[in-house]
Amino acid sequence: MDPLELTAAAFFRTKGKNVVTENEFFMGVSMDLRWMGPGDTKELISRLVSGGILEKDGEYLRPTFDVRTADVPIGFKPTADMLGIKQKSAPPAPPADGLLSELMAEAESIGIKRKDFIVSVNAIQKRMNVDIEIAALLLLRDNGVDVTGRCGNAYDVVAKR
Repeated sequence: MDPLELTAAAFFRTKGKNVVTENEFFMGVSMDLRWMGPGDTKELISRLVSGGILEKDGEYLRPTFDVRTADVPIGFKPTADMLGIKQKSAPPAPPADGLLSELMAEAESIGIKRKDFIVSVNAIQKRMNVDIEIAALLLLRDNGVDVTGRCGNAYDVVAKR
């Protein structure tokens, strides 16, 4: 899948909507998700619309494809380089954490396949509107793993956002 399409799919799936205002898209990408800076986000919107990935109707944006069929990797974060955008402003640096990787490794150690883990965590995240680390903890808990020792770490990671 094209990186621009993947980015649009990841955004709309994260938001749980199929139509947003241009301002909501702008704020979501640059401020909420912190994928890139404001200048890069403006260029991203322009490229998505001109490339036919998003359709603009007045102030509203909607994808021109079914975002549910996109295979968005867990923790997906596009970069300006990946999208072919000449970087105008540096994106804010996300906190470095390996919690999600640790949780995925824990899931694999109890027999949950990586792809199943990703699909399940994404479903929990969307259904409950929680951060991805929290969704991963819930999945592990529901599969019999004692996650009480990791709750504090998850809180710290989420609180830094």
